[in-house]
Amino acid sequence: MNDSGITIDNNILKGKVVPFTPFEYTSLGEVILARLKKNPELVGQIDGTTGEEYTYDQMRDRSVRCALWMRKQGLLPGDVVAICSHNQLDLALPCFATLYLGAIFNPLDVGMSKSDFCHMLKITTPKMAFVNEEVATRFAEAAKETEIDMKVVVLGRVPGFLEFEQIITEQTVEEVQNYRCTPIKSSDETAIIMCTSGTSGSSKGVALSHAAILKQYRPSVGALINDRALVFSPLAWITGIIFMVMTVIGNATRLLPPPFEEYTACALIEKLKLKSAFLGPSLLARLVKSDALKKYDLSSLKKITSGGSILSANTRESLNKMVPHASITVGYGMTEVGGLISVQTDNSKPGSCGSICDNYQLKVVDPDTDRVLGVHQLGELWFKSATMMNHYYNDPQATANAIDEEGWLHSGDLGYYDEDGEIFIVDRLKELIKYRCYHVSPADIENVLLSHPGVKEVAVVGVPHPVDDEHPIAFVVRTPAEITDKQVTEEELIDLVATQMADIKRLRGGVRFVDHLPKTPSNKVLRREIRKMAIAVRTT
Repeated sequence: MNDSGITIDNNILKGKVVPFTPFEYTSLGEVILARLKKNPELVGQIDGTTGEEYTYDQMRDRSVRCALWMRKQGLLPGDVVAICSHNQLDLALPCFATLYLGAIFNPLDVGMSKSDFCHMLKITTPKMAFVNEEVATRFAEAAKETEIDMKVVVLGRVPGFLEFEQIITEQTVEEVQNYRCTPIKSSDETAIIMCTSGTSGSSKGVALSHAAILKQYRPSVGALINDRALVFSPLAWITGIIFMVMTVIGNATRLLPPPFEEYTACALIEKLKLKSAFLGPSLLARLVKSDALKKYDLSSLKKITSGGSILSANTRESLNKMVPHASITVGYGMTEVGGLISVQTDNSKPGSCGSICDNYQLKVVDPDTDRVLGVHQLGELWFKSATMMNHYYNDPQATANAIDEEGWLHSGDLGYYDEDGEIFIVDRLKELIKYRCYHVSPADIENVLLSHPGVKEVAVVGVPHPVDDEHPIAFVVRTPAEITDKQVTEEELIDLVATQMADIKRLRGGVRFVDHLPKTPSNKVLRREIRKMAIAVRTT
């Protein structure tokens, strides 16, 4: 055992065992409502663009009114509510209202295409949805296409749609004052369904319980949220959920910044004298590539936390020089385990993801033999935690593939740990491309490209990019000219993906035509070789 309480027992790396913070309620909704009632005058949210504020009392009043309306529409415990919006003052309120009723909310990314919405709606079959003005029509079209009958409420105003501001005026003061949460049987019941992407290309719903979220509250999280941290994570990311919930549990104030832009971010830090910021590696890369860090007084900033992908050594070195008074901490996590798995300390080794968090276990397994490996041996990382997902929602086969009979979650990440218990991520067994902290499925893009008659075979991988993490690049084997009237061009394929898919899936790395794709004897594409080809393209 080292000084942090981390042990290695039979080749299993174990974090320090720490009792979880006890809560007086079973339901996450009950905890949130109790906190809002207890601190009515406290400012709960600040709009970073307009400066408008909501107190805890306003948040309680508006979220309870929303819950009363939802209940009158027949929403029952266990029903699903889809929620899709950029960060705004009202966004948290239907989330809280859903939890008050013992129902489940499913946050969706505003960048999803109609086909993305259709896929998730078929999985979760929500009874109602709360969306922003931008996605309302696209979402309604998806609901119609999937033949799901639901009420769609707009957080704003769009002709022909129910408006959030209107539905929360239908309740009496007495109803609001006397409101009580719907009890749930167990804190192990599902509270939230998070979207993720898998190696097969199909998004899955990660079902997280009330307990999994409540157990995320610990002193390190409390310290960060009490600094009124600058966090750009949307609700569709696990960090967005954690900060939304933990701010209320920790009796703190949450800042809702506008969409990330280098100068805007630095201006907010200077104006509000912020001490902490949570920024993905691609956002940090954009900051150091700009001159924004030199134009503003960032002396208040003491801590920068990053996660979601690898923070390059060059970006980190530049940050250290440009913001020398701020410590830089990198963490590693997964939605399936409820969030953060490991985090760096001031003494962490270069390239590591830090040490395993309290109450987590890790073992490294040979992906070919399932043999448990030891220190400095490279294999797939398997995890156990008390905050792990219940399952993939309505997908027992995917759940069985991810979690074995002993309860170990197979991460799909390739890595190792050293004699001090520090974790190093080397590669991904899973094929996901990381674009600006988003997971992009190569299979999704490949399916669209294969719909073109001029494409015989295709493999899509990520090519490293200094700012955006990775850009999707397609290696295409053309259909023989004698079969088609003319050979497909790079521009045609780039435009095909751009018109049919979400912006994050565009072929920003371009298209390269090849005579054949490298394959295994069993005719599977060797993606490791494709990645080498992509890197070679980048360096030429």
